[in-house]
Amino acid sequence: MWNNPGKLHRFSLVCLLLTLCAEVSHSTGYFELQLISVENPKGQLLNGDCCDGDCCDAEQSAADGHCDADECDTYFKVCLKEYQTEVTTKGSCTYGSETTKVIGGNTFQFKGGQKTGQNRNHDAGKILIPFQFAWPRAYTVILEAWDRDNGTHSNDDELLIERSIHKGMINPGDEKQAVEYKSSVTSLQYTIRVRCDENYYGAKCNKVCRPRDDYFGHYVCDQLGNRGCMEGWTGHECKTAICKQGCSLEHGTCSVPGECKRDILGSCWPLEAPLIDGTAAAQRRGLGCNYGWQSPLCDECLPYPGCVHGTCNEPWQCTCEKNWGGLLCDKDLNYCGTNRPCKNGGTCMNTEPDEYNCACPDGYSGKNCEIAEHACVSNPCANGGTCHEVPSGFECHCPAGWSGPTCAKDTDECASSPCAQGGTCVDMENGFECLCPQRWMGKTCQIDVNECVGKPCLNAYSCKNLIGGYHCTCFRGWVGQNCEINVNSCHGQCQNGGTCKKTARGHQCVCQTGFEGRHCEVQRSRCASSPCRNGGRCQALIDGFMCECPQGFAGTTCEVQNDPCSPNPCHNKALCHSLVGDFYCSCPDDYEGKTCSDRKDHCKTNRCQVIDSCTVAVATNDTQKRVWHISSNVCGPHGQCISLPAGNFSCSCEPGFTGTYCHENINDCASSPCKNRGTCIDGINSFQCVCPNGWEGNLCDVDVNECNRNPCQNAGQCVDLLNDFYCNCVDNWKGKTCHSRESQCDSTTCSNGGTCYDHGDSFLCSCPSGWGGSTCNTAKNSTCDSRPCENGGTCVGGGDAFTCICKDGWEGATCAQNVDDCNPHPCYNGGLCVDGVNWFRCECAPGFAGPDCRINIDECQSSPCAEGSTCMDEINGYRCVCPPGYAGPRCQKFIGLGKSCRHAGLQFPHGSRWDEECNACQCVNGNVHCSKVRCGRRPCLLPKALPPPPPPPADSTPPPCPGGHECVEHQFLTCFSPPCHQWGVCSTPDPPTPLHTECEPNSGYLDNSCARITLIFKKDKVPQGTTVENICSELRYLPVTQTLAEERALLILCDLSYSNSDAVEVAMSFEQDGRSSDADRGQIQKAASSIISALSKRHNSTVMMAVVEVKVEMPVEPPPVGYLVPVLCVVFSLLWIFCIVVCIWWTRKRKKERERASRSEDTTVNNRLEPPRSSAPKDNRDKDIQYECKKLMGPCDGAEGEEEGVQEGEQEGEQEEDEELGMGEKCPALKCATAGAQDKGLMGKGGVVCTSRSAPVKAPHRTVYSPKDNRCKNLNAAQLSEDIKDHYV
Repeated sequence: MWNNPGKLHRFSLVCLLLTLCAEVSHSTGYFELQLISVENPKGQLLNGDCCDGDCCDAEQSAADGHCDADECDTYFKVCLKEYQTEVTTKGSCTYGSETTKVIGGNTFQFKGGQKTGQNRNHDAGKILIPFQFAWPRAYTVILEAWDRDNGTHSNDDELLIERSIHKGMINPGDEKQAVEYKSSVTSLQYTIRVRCDENYYGAKCNKVCRPRDDYFGHYVCDQLGNRGCMEGWTGHECKTAICKQGCSLEHGTCSVPGECKRDILGSCWPLEAPLIDGTAAAQRRGLGCNYGWQSPLCDECLPYPGCVHGTCNEPWQCTCEKNWGGLLCDKDLNYCGTNRPCKNGGTCMNTEPDEYNCACPDGYSGKNCEIAEHACVSNPCANGGTCHEVPSGFECHCPAGWSGPTCAKDTDECASSPCAQGGTCVDMENGFECLCPQRWMGKTCQIDVNECVGKPCLNAYSCKNLIGGYHCTCFRGWVGQNCEINVNSCHGQCQNGGTCKKTARGHQCVCQTGFEGRHCEVQRSRCASSPCRNGGRCQALIDGFMCECPQGFAGTTCEVQNDPCSPNPCHNKALCHSLVGDFYCSCPDDYEGKTCSDRKDHCKTNRCQVIDSCTVAVATNDTQKRVWHISSNVCGPHGQCISLPAGNFSCSCEPGFTGTYCHENINDCASSPCKNRGTCIDGINSFQCVCPNGWEGNLCDVDVNECNRNPCQNAGQCVDLLNDFYCNCVDNWKGKTCHSRESQCDSTTCSNGGTCYDHGDSFLCSCPSGWGGSTCNTAKNSTCDSRPCENGGTCVGGGDAFTCICKDGWEGATCAQNVDDCNPHPCYNGGLCVDGVNWFRCECAPGFAGPDCRINIDECQSSPCAEGSTCMDEINGYRCVCPPGYAGPRCQKFIGLGKSCRHAGLQFPHGSRWDEECNACQCVNGNVHCSKVRCGRRPCLLPKALPPPPPPPADSTPPPCPGGHECVEHQFLTCFSPPCHQWGVCSTPDPPTPLHTECEPNSGYLDNSCARITLIFKKDKVPQGTTVENICSELRYLPVTQTLAEERALLILCDLSYSNSDAVEVAMSFEQDGRSSDADRGQIQKAASSIISALSKRHNSTVMMAVVEVKVEMPVEPPPVGYLVPVLCVVFSLLWIFCIVVCIWWTRKRKKERERASRSEDTTVNNRLEPPRSSAPKDNRDKDIQYECKKLMGPCDGAEGEEEGVQEGEQEGEQEEDEELGMGEKCPALKCATAGAQDKGLMGKGGVVCTSRSAPVKAPHRTVYSPKDNRCKNLNAAQLSEDIKDHYV
């Protein structure tokens, strides 16, 4: 059968159809019904019978109210159909149906999807109905419980136990809807839900998404069914691999993410493939990249074979490095500078490549001046040294104070510490000088100064000089160092706060604690016995001493040796290692410093590659991939960076921190948690309360019980007070603590310098300013009341002093200084750092992005180059490499194939562009077209400028002079930011062409081709050494300047402003070419606007970034002479005159008409017309007459009268009616009107009534007002004579 081709073809077709059917029949989702419980305690059917037993027995048992022990064999049927307002149990189940097997008896339950009992099934009670259509949300479900027939019933419909109907709406998902149904016999509980099948999503389960990782795509599906490319893949179908970062777009491809294949003749080499040395490696490099290219990224060209000290920009070049020449760049053009062959002070001169000559000093000879003939002839010994010739050359015998081979080293006479008594030694040439302390003098401070020469003793017999001091022999009654104290006077006798009391023998000083002596002049020094050990420093206190222990020791007398690593001084989980008197922290890779507290900037010592805003790749030898991914630290030490699409990021902050960069410490003191005026100090996700005296506890809410330390002595009873205590003394004991029999006061009764007064059975404290309370222990005015701490700092007061605990980002005694977060400078690639409060922001230079400006913006991502060209990314721009026949910045201009150009001894292909000084040139079919900017002489740095000035910024360093030109001095350079002595100009072979123009800076001249621009700088931002010529040269080299000078020569001159020393005045002008002045004005205005627009943008130039204001002066365009206003005035005047004439004429006409009407009324008899006797012929005739009347009268009589009569007849009265319908006595006035409702009976259907007033019939005549009147009147007289007679009364 299989050998028959026809049968084989039919079999393949059948298999394909079966596959398609299997694929189509797969459901998109399923309806799930989970039974919870079924309760049928009586075991009855819906009709009331018992489930089992004979028919008659079942009915009888049901009637008796009980069934036998045999339970129902319960199974279920589920019918799912469309939503029905009135549900019908008959008919098809349009959405599907399902029938279960027998799953229980009368009553059973399912718990958690499992039936309770011994036989448990994970899917027990779960009924699934699959569907293959878009789920409509609305549904009706019918759940029926049936009893399996055991042959006792003849009709299956009688076996229905219960029917539950539920309808509603449900969306696909994991949530379940609970349904409970109860009847008099049965109770049902179940849940329902709709689930989409695998790979189906959406609210209707009709969105298909199947994850795949094969040739046709590499993507996964999210919870909504949307495709998401796997890591390393991109494109609509996720079929395009993302190549290794930096892989050349021209010479490299990839089929797997992260690799860089180099396809040549159908072969590809993976990036990670190892290379071998020698010829095989060269062959491998040749096969890997396109011909002439190498490196893992195929972005390095291969130089000419054998090229030694050369480089290339295109394959097979050998561009020699500095000081190297020859075809293979293997000839050393500066052998002297590279090898320094000449010895003993010989001068080396390059003669030919790899050749040199040494000009030896006197006394030396040989190729390298290595032979010493008379070494002392050149006097090599300095500073008076004596030269002696030896076989190896010479030796210098140096005088005192000098040493070294040539006596050039000054001997340090202070090395032996010659100065005594603590004098300071100053080394001098061949000697030293001692700066002696007071009371000592002499060359080495060994002579005692005679202090008695200055007569320091006041009331003394004599002054005796001592070693290091003096002694006064005082008169009787005088004491003191200088005999200045009178013994008999109490004034000024006691020192250091001692109290003077007069006694019978003179006076007595009661000294303060810690002082002694007759005048309390001696401080009790506990440091005299040197109690501090291990190098501790002793400080005497009033009532004791304190030892300042060196690092590693502790204790009252520094007797305990500390472990420097306990507690651990190292931060960021670094390990601490103990050393002798010191410690060492083993920092993690991301930190550095003594205690590992500073973030390490790996990119300052290693080569880094930016992955995204959060991740930087650092080159390392520690990993297999030779790269190490670290954080960019943009979120600081308290945040974790999360990368987002399009180079964005967000920071996930540690607990206690918030803000964009996790730089703000959340103020945990905002809720004022400290009680009783406690001071809250904010911590990291915590706070601390500094309690005032008398309070304690974490929230300062616990009153300190001063009686806990039992201060009352001699059975005194202690009473606790706020920040104080009181002792009830017994048995005549006195004092604050019941410790004295004599007085209530002692030195500790009143605190803070208060004075105690004894009042017998009590005491009173007189407190100094700022203190209060019974014992002067309460501060009245806190030092923090004036709020000395700024910028949210917390003030902690104590006595007369205070301490400010500053918020992050502030420092200083009062938190007034903003911490400079821009130090050290965190922004890369020339970004400008903006310092904030505990944060900084980098304003990136053009072409860079990212939080720290490390990301170079790929301007080629938008594919700016025309189709067929190659885009090369550059800093803040791109360059399009055009195919033959195309040119332009984006290769959008078709120029065809043309001739090449020869210019300045070089060959340029057709369509190529190049820069020539400040102009841009292009080759077009053999012709060279260049812009016409007058460049002037280029500024340059003089090679012999001494002393060397501070180096100018890299962006402002001018290019060197072109070949054949030197940098020479120029005496007329104008210095803008001194010092400028290092600047010169490039020489020119021919003298520059003199310029003849009236458009000069500071001249005040303006015309249609001249404009003046004043650039005002912020002087402190201008780099030192900037000249006005530097600024002018930058303006001439702007790209927009080249564009402006494509047709006409543009001249730019600069000078220091006469009126403002911080400004430079620029004059711009076009050379005259015979154009009109209007065209000149428009062109110079466009040029000035373009220059200003270019300056307003950010540049890499530091000089131009210092411009703060730009002023422009251009000739004012005279207003055009307009003729519209005069013409309109004349037209309106003529219209007013015409209106006035028409009004006068109309007024006179109306006046004359009224006069004629009044005369006709005087001659008219007031007769009334009687109703006419109508007849059909007369009606038709009347209509004809009416038509003729209207036709002959025109708009000024008949028609106009009829219209105005309808609107105004009732208001103007009979007089106007006569005027409108007739001409007075000249013609009987005829009134024609369509019969209304009142005339229908008289005139017939649609009749016309024509009436005229009775008047004598006169001969017709013409008037000057209406030539039509007589015709109408003749017509009336001829045709209506009978009717008029009939109507006369």
